[in-house]
Amino acid sequence: MKVQITAKFFLDNGEVKRVDWLEIDPKLKGNIVEDGVNKPVEIILKAAKDVQDEYKKIFRKYQKDGEVFAVENILGEVSGIPFTKVTYWTLKAEEVKEGASESTHSATI
Repeated sequence: MKVQITAKFFLDNGEVKRVDWLEIDPKLKGNIVEDGVNKPVEIILKAAKDVQDEYKKIFRKYQKDGEVFAVENILGEVSGIPFTKVTYWTLKAEEVKEGASESTHSATI
């Protein structure tokens, strides 16, 4: 599955920054503790809504902690947004049909 994500960041100085990127076969990685043993798990996200929900969690954490979000955009450039300057953000994820742009970014959330 290929998902295009568009995020708009509304900065405290009135500027609006838009970042678009693609995720190819997005995965959620983590660990679970089973019988006292820490085991790695990997979940393949199967819907654009799942990808959007995971980025929503990431953005909330980054805003709370004042971190910088950085991602390779669809032009191959790395974009960084300091959440200390973000007052509001929007996020949209849509599945891209086969044959769309071949520019990709494969990341683990």
